[in-house]
Amino acid sequence: MMNRTVQNMSLTLCTAVAFVLGASPATATPTITGVDIPPSPDLTYGSTITITGSGFGSKAQAEPILYDTVDAAYENGVLNRKHSQLSNGDLILNTNENPDSIWAGPSSTAFGASRVQVTSNRPTRHANSSEHYYFKGFNGFVGKPVAYGGQSGFDTPADEPQLYVSWWYKPKYSPSLYWRIDPLNQDGIFVPGEKLAMNGISATFIGVDDEGMINLVFDDPVNSNDLKGQLVRGSLSNATTTFPEVFKGGGSFGYLGPGSQKYLRIREDADGKIGIALSWTQMHQTLSGYNTADVLVNWKKRVLEGDRWHFMEFMIDTDKGIFKINIDAQPMTSFNFDPKLAFEGEWSPTVALLGLNGKVGHLQESDFDDIYIDNSFQRVIIADSKNIQEARYIEVQYPTSWSDTTIKFQLNKGSLPKAQEIYAFVSNRDGDFNSEGYPLCQDCLAPPARIEMKVD
Repeated sequence: MMNRTVQNMSLTLCTAVAFVLGASPATATPTITGVDIPPSPDLTYGSTITITGSGFGSKAQAEPILYDTVDAAYENGVLNRKHSQLSNGDLILNTNENPDSIWAGPSSTAFGASRVQVTSNRPTRHANSSEHYYFKGFNGFVGKPVAYGGQSGFDTPADEPQLYVSWWYKPKYSPSLYWRIDPLNQDGIFVPGEKLAMNGISATFIGVDDEGMINLVFDDPVNSNDLKGQLVRGSLSNATTTFPEVFKGGGSFGYLGPGSQKYLRIREDADGKIGIALSWTQMHQTLSGYNTADVLVNWKKRVLEGDRWHFMEFMIDTDKGIFKINIDAQPMTSFNFDPKLAFEGEWSPTVALLGLNGKVGHLQESDFDDIYIDNSFQRVIIADSKNIQEARYIEVQYPTSWSDTTIKFQLNKGSLPKAQEIYAFVSNRDGDFNSEGYPLCQDCLAPPARIEMKVD
């Protein structure tokens, strides 16, 4: 039962894992002893790779609950053909608007939010991707995968304790550094993209939004006490304004900092009032649960660099009472909670929101892609290092068959360079991976060529 709380022959391939939960004594650590690669001049996108070894564990369903590359979406291993027909500019609708939607709860236009749309005319994450999700503004998201929760999004199986979620996200501006100010004694007109200087602090002018507020992004985290009353000057325009002395809040004038901007919301029940309710924001994580009014707060964060793709990973196990977060293959936080916070007998944790849910970023732009959701930590990933702790790039792979000794998956190299050596890792249900990545390449797996020696 569930408990609650908060294409190149010399290419080398590897799978990696980003999270490690303590293994139970009865569970073997995965070991890879061999790989089988199709006889092809290139390791191409979609090639079927076979991994053999031991300790992979059994898996009720090889495929994840949802694998959404936007170009295609697989729900429990089945291609959603209607989703695959979406094209540039099509909006992501909920199941009341579109019964074939893979998302029961994407953002609408309520409260100033933006509809998420499919885009094919923006820069893609990698060469084999032609479409991804995009929205402009401070609030847009997908959520409530039908593949797990049905048409409502919350009709999930009962008491599945594990949830693994990963996706790629590119904010145009770092959510942690995004501010808005009302102009005060402004002289001149600022130029979009120019640097702003104030009290030795540097920022970039984004633009003026529909409420007349100046939108800017700082180079580094700042404290409002170092900004209040300071002259703000544009490096190109020489325009000036004064940073307001007061926080705007619900008032009519002042400044607004980044606030709390959610990347991910996890819930068991639809209202988030009975079972697990967890939010991962740019500034912290909050967690509430069954039979308590208390909200646990974990003040761990990492500033995302703007205009760059980031690999986001989240894992929760309500039986063990732990969640973990990684960004760009590196651990960000691990947090323990009381397993009794999970509600037993009715639901399982699911993705209620994935995207960006805030208030400040009126001129923000968000691209996201390759969403992978499963109720098991078991997975295959490729990485740029045979030592997972040293990996700086990982890519989740799509498994098509799974046993304790053999796994087949479809290759996705993402944006790894062709000459990049990559290695394979397999995770068991405890989240443990083989200790050293296994190289996957045609030339390194073939037996050495016979050497003819001639002695005179």
